[in-house]
Amino acid sequence: MIDTCCGLCCASCSWKESAGCGGCIATKGHPFHGECPIAVCCLGKGHTHCGECEVIPCQNLFAYSYLDPVHGDKPPGNRIQVCRNWAAASGKHRWEKVLLTSAGWFGMNGEVRTNIQRRFQEMLGKPADEAKVLFIPTAAISEEAFEMVGKCRDELLRTGILPENITVYNIGDPITTAEAMTYDCIYFTGGSTGYLLRRIKETGFDRIIKAMVYANKVYVGVSAGSLIATPDIGGLFEETSALALVNAYISVHSPKGTTARTDLPLPHIPLSDDQALAVKWNGYEVIE
Repeated sequence: MIDTCCGLCCASCSWKESAGCGGCIATKGHPFHGECPIAVCCLGKGHTHCGECEVIPCQNLFAYSYLDPVHGDKPPGNRIQVCRNWAAASGKHRWEKVLLTSAGWFGMNGEVRTNIQRRFQEMLGKPADEAKVLFIPTAAISEEAFEMVGKCRDELLRTGILPENITVYNIGDPITTAEAMTYDCIYFTGGSTGYLLRRIKETGFDRIIKAMVYANKVYVGVSAGSLIATPDIGGLFEETSALALVNAYISVHSPKGTTARTDLPLPHIPLSDDQALAVKWNGYEVIE
């Protein structure tokens, strides 16, 4: 039952009866403790819950879910997943086309990681030569990373994407959500994760990314482009909070057989260069 805006469960709340709380939806965002900014924002946009919002999780919901040491979720991100479940059940934001890789699907020696390439083609849902890609090399601020940009573009070409259908976009250049929505795929190369995340936040580009993901456009991340899809790139701090498309931590370029860490508040997935993570609204799958 949907009884809150943010995904908490009213039925199990100890304050419901003791404080005479009417709940955030029934009270139009004013439960027992006063105005709830999450609920007021959500209801003000005409949504029933935050899962219907085009930017979930916004920074406010992220802070409530991940950063609040007293009232935050256990495990972190739980209320966001509840909202996504509600949205999917109603047919909204039932997204399933996020592909997070350590090093793409072509190796340095030309070998093809067939399972990853095949999943990308399946996600496209159309012939590769008909697909349009928004190609984002913003993270490549070092010479080594910039050299890898050509390799990333080459793997798209070798998969059948036509060169004229690849648009290189640097975050901060003018683009509207409507323009971004004309593309079938958004592809992030590797490089500096911190710089990439900072540019996304400074420009508000995260809204466009999420709009594309929730519209079931394909999201491909390579290295840094994959790390920004996690909840956080540096240990659950507001300034390092990321897109939270997957509720897990990822390590990239991990040696094969690396043991996942168990000291983190969320699952840890060490990806080797031969692996990828296929993510959708209700979970993820490791592609070997």
